[in-house]
Amino acid sequence: MPLDDGTPLPPTLPARPRVLVVDDEPAVRMVSRLMLEGAGYAVTEVGDAAAAVERVAKTDRPFMVVLLDVTLPDRSGTELLAELRYSTPRSRVVLTSGKPEEDVPDHGADSYLPKPFTRDQLLAAVRSATAMTTT
Repeated sequence: MPLDDGTPLPPTLPARPRVLVVDDEPAVRMVSRLMLEGAGYAVTEVGDAAAAVERVAKTDRPFMVVLLDVTLPDRSGTELLAELRYSTPRSRVVLTSGKPEEDVPDHGADSYLPKPFTRDQLLAAVRSATAMTTT
């Protein structure tokens, strides 16, 4: 649709996939954000479960992926995961932890990413989860 003077509107850019990083370690949040933003994702970071719940509730566009740490100061990531499944069912969850996956049985996440992780491992986990997202 053109502007009033007949000038065509510029094409709109597609929205970047959104990722919510939930981790109590500021360095992990920052590095994850930088890696993901460098790959074209829009990233929001929070440091605890309460902030994650608030962020998800206030968003006008769901997060495509939630990168969720198992150990948070106010709740475990596995407890928060159930609430996220209810409040944002279209978001995929990648659980992160310094523990091996077998130490977090039946976690219910779409993917598991052990810490420390490389940029390639992080992007592979997020892309894999993104591929699972239905429209």
